[in-house]
Amino acid sequence: MRSLVADSEYFAFLDELRDSGTVNTVLAASHLVREYPNLRAEEAKAICADWRATYHERRTRLAKESRVTGL
Repeated sequence: MRSLVADSEYFAFLDELRDSGTVNTVLAASHLVREYPNLRAEEAKAICADWRATYHERRTRLAKESRVTGL
């Protein structure tokens, strides 16, 4: 069962982690568990898999939204 924290919060954390360039995202699950102590390792791995699977789509959508709003 997933934690009560919305995936969007986890994804935002993982996006920031990736954008920082200081961490290899292969280790992202361990960083999630460290940041969210109530998250089990199995949940963190599943969240990371979902994050990786949707990364390009989410980034493309955000880029389009930024162009539309002029940000």
